Amino acid sequence: KAVVSTQSTGRDGTRAVVKVQYPGVAASINSDIDNLSNVLSLVDLVPKGAHIEQALTIAKKELAYETDYVRELESQRQMRAHLEGDPDFYVPNVYPELSCGHILTQEFVEGQPIDAFVGAPQELRNAIGLKMLKLCLRELFEFQYMQTDPNWSNFFYNTDTRKIQLLDFGATLELSEHFSSSYLRVIRACATNDRETIITASRDMGFLSGYESEVMLEAHCEAIRVVGEPFATDEPYDFVERAAYKRVARLLEVFAKHRITAPPEESYALNRKLSGAFLLCNKLNAVIPCKPLFDRVYEHKTASK
Repeated sequence: KAVVSTQSTGRDGTRAVVKVQYPGVAASINSDIDNLSNVLSLVDLVPKGAHIEQALTIAKKELAYETDYVRELESQRQMRAHLEGDPDFYVPNVYPELSCGHILTQEFVEGQPIDAFVGAPQELRNAIGLKMLKLCLRELFEFQYMQTDPNWSNFFYNTDTRKIQLLDFGATLELSEHFSSSYLRVIRACATNDRETIITASRDMGFLSGYESEVMLEAHCEAIRVVGEPFATDEPYDFVERAAYKRVARLLEVFAKHRITAPPEESYALNRKLSGAFLLCNKLNAVIPCKPLFDRVYEHKTASK
């Protein structure tokens, strides 16, 4: 997508990272996705329940965001403001005067990709996993503004500052208050095993139409329980022992066959973000208390209403 190099911004010797987009990348995205859509419609291999047309439309929109460096610069500025003062995160500064639609210049930071710490001591692995979950919850419920690309190289950990540094904001999504509050209800309902609230809130969000079979309803509730499970127990949650992603994978066939309505647009990016965080915790063999994180966010959200 782009060439990245380290440069000096001026006489003071400040080091910066310059990302330059390959010519023609933005134009090729629509063509590639349209070709894929045509092929899939001809071979008829995708079940109707997968709602592939909506998925491709959203993919086209999100990939267009990725190639708009003016939008990315503003997204990075906004996330930097959101995380200002948080001891666990750092968002590099950007240089608008050295950026444009196809060039993005930002502050150089030191660190390593977070997945480089798989062999680190357990305490450090737990700390990194906990910080990433904290980021997800703050983005979803507090900022309503989320960096949705879970690529682990987008997050560098600095062992000196003990901060996670966020590096890429092309795939940034603004969430509505309705979606954020309803999803909060869903995750909260997991803690109390309130199946009816899970279903009701899911209908409000557009995950369900109200005409689903019992098979589909149970599969949907189970998928939600998997997401909410780490935040529902007072005990440290073992992401390897529980292997949530494997349990969700077993439900995909049910969704493909029995889903009536396409999921809400925000859910595609949200699922990508949450699954990325859970898979990272699994890769790090993290065993961490997640419920206090959710409880703090829940109290903050409900108190602000």
